[in-house]
Amino acid sequence: AAFCSTMTSRLVTWSRREASALFVRYAGCRGVSATADVLAAADKTIARTNRLFIDNKYVEAEGSATLSVVSPIDGRAFTTLAHASAGDVDRAVRSAKARFDATSSWAGKAAEERSEVLRRVARTLREPAKLAELCVIETRDCGKTLAESSRDIGFCADVFDYYAGIAPKHLAPTPLPLPEGAGGDEDFFAQLVQEPLGVVGCVTPWNYPLMQAVMKVAPALAAGCAIVLKPSPLASLTCCALGEIVAAAGAPPGALNVITGGPPEALACRGSTGQALIDHPLLDKVSFTGSGMAGQKMLEASAKRLRPTSLELGGKSAFVVFDDAEEYLDAVVDWVMVGIFSCTGQVCSATSRLLVHKNIEKQLMERLLTATSKIRVGDPFAEGTQMGPVVSEGQHKRVLQCLERAAADGCTVHSHKVHLPSELQGGFYLSPTVLSNVPLQSSAWREEIFGPVLAVRTFDTEEEAIQMANDTPYGLANAVYSKDSARCARVASQLKSGIVWENCSQVLFMSTPFGGRLGKASGFGHEYGVPGLLEYASPKTVVRATTPGYNWGTYGSA
Repeated sequence: AAFCSTMTSRLVTWSRREASALFVRYAGCRGVSATADVLAAADKTIARTNRLFIDNKYVEAEGSATLSVVSPIDGRAFTTLAHASAGDVDRAVRSAKARFDATSSWAGKAAEERSEVLRRVARTLREPAKLAELCVIETRDCGKTLAESSRDIGFCADVFDYYAGIAPKHLAPTPLPLPEGAGGDEDFFAQLVQEPLGVVGCVTPWNYPLMQAVMKVAPALAAGCAIVLKPSPLASLTCCALGEIVAAAGAPPGALNVITGGPPEALACRGSTGQALIDHPLLDKVSFTGSGMAGQKMLEASAKRLRPTSLELGGKSAFVVFDDAEEYLDAVVDWVMVGIFSCTGQVCSATSRLLVHKNIEKQLMERLLTATSKIRVGDPFAEGTQMGPVVSEGQHKRVLQCLERAAADGCTVHSHKVHLPSELQGGFYLSPTVLSNVPLQSSAWREEIFGPVLAVRTFDTEEEAIQMANDTPYGLANAVYSKDSARCARVASQLKSGIVWENCSQVLFMSTPFGGRLGKASGFGHEYGVPGLLEYASPKTVVRATTPGYNWGTYGSA
């Protein structure tokens, strides 16, 4: 979490005692070997990279302006972050523009050459020492468990490899079919060419800091675009480190610039870095992931320039469970919990509304509440922790306010007390919570909470379940569970969302496109898959007369 600061120190390093304690907690965390050397490497990387990254160099913000970075683990500031001015943003955008327009530009390289750079990035992210270092930084910055950070960053490597693999094929010119015979394919040839779109401003959120950035950066680089990445000030540090990794892999200066700054929400800083970016006239596209309110600002900034903008926004997704799933309740409960408690519930596609058939409500709720009470909440660096804190004090307060409104609306609140050691009392921890007896018009049922809170209602018929699931302005995701595959398919076809999970939740692969249903409040555009690549390409149709001198003779010259 980042806040305005007059701190002059670039980094508040861990004391020897703190580092020793952290080492004990890190040891044995699944997927990461975090030694004392890794802690020291993480310190050094933060100190080296918590600046602006422009033209493949780390530089201070104008006037050495900074924000203070607070860890949600203990509520303490541990480093600073550059706060870019409008002038800094202009430098970054013009750097990207110069790279895109250069004679020997990134865009002019063959897709295969660009793919080799992406593959080198993937290899770096998989290096055990680098992986462990980035996991430590990610966890301290946004509060997710070390195991979650490890999975996220491993997935980032896979995304770079995926787009390196598909870009040459899907960016290659595609011949277009023409009518047969004279005046058609005998005299003309047509093809569709995918050209790099241009300079892209990527604005990313704090819940999956590096992964959300990579979902945009990898396909944009593969397509030949030049990028200005603006991560959330609440969790920017791994994105800052990405700059030097991409440069070391062979990307030229200006291909990826990373700028940081505030304000998050209504923070009293001297201006919004993000607003300066989206207002810049040299951007050819904006790609944004975040709240609906911020998404509206993106569109307002783009509208006057008729600039393409892709938005991945919020959701209030439903998980529909039919009574024929009774024999699979253990699996159902696990998927329900994955759908709402992963990343401490801070997931845009979280299946935060549970619709359960009335015949199995009692059995499912008993198992769900028992399992929820066993979730280990606490220090995300400790072995065995399953849920860390939310990202910031502000987010913590918002979720608690939502729970207060839910109780006032008549919901029954099921939660347990979180026991924390004294050194974590300043952190932003919440109990995983289940709400029952939830009124249809209550805010808990209709509004995105973005925290570990599940709202539960029952249904009687398939039609009723579908109607309640679709009764939301959002359209990002939904899930359905039934042992009847025909029922799953039938219900999935009627759920109005960009993705539907059958007998699972939150399952995504590099090849599966992800985005909201058009016409709903969850945005438009896609990430992942071939559509995620083509978001950063501009299609051009080229038609050629196959024989020199050929003409139609329209004006007597045939």
